[in-house]
Amino acid sequence: MRPTLGLDVDSTVWNTGARVREVVLEVTGEMLDLESVSTWTNVLHAYGEEATTEIFDRVLSPEKIRDRELYTGVAEVLLHLQGERGVKVHFVTHGNEAIKPHLEPWLREHFGSGVRLTVTAGDKLAVLRQIGAFGMIDDRPETLERVADAGLWAAARIQPWNRELVAGRADVHGFSDWREVPDLLPVL
Repeated sequence: MRPTLGLDVDSTVWNTGARVREVVLEVTGEMLDLESVSTWTNVLHAYGEEATTEIFDRVLSPEKIRDRELYTGVAEVLLHLQGERGVKVHFVTHGNEAIKPHLEPWLREHFGSGVRLTVTAGDKLAVLRQIGAFGMIDDRPETLERVADAGLWAAARIQPWNRELVAGRADVHGFSDWREVPDLLPVL
């Protein structure tokens, strides 16, 4: 049986922050500093409910998925893990089912026909257990903590909002470049 790796999508395989910055500029005319405004709560406090709702809806629009740009190296790494290392790739993302018909083809186009997708409004850890994953690559500190606390392998592309967690926990592996990931994986 091939080992399964769970992966988040937003801010994990594509640069959601860059899209947020573009949309904030379109909606407010201001250039967003992702170091100081790094969560949706920060955006809400900075721009108010009406602007944040518009920003959120534009950034996460299912119809705009086809325009997403991958982080450098992520496609090559995930294709390598699937082909050379025998790892199954299963994306686990928060959202509603409306995103699935847009996201699934995009994921398969970039990462191969063997990838799987679960869209959940609930706990990602429960999904990881259900699919028998050995670990997860995510960006959210809460998710990374729960995964590591459950004894699963946890990793994150280092972001302003998870940097402190990654630095403070030896069981949460951080990387700046996707090409570092194969060397971080446990022996499978």
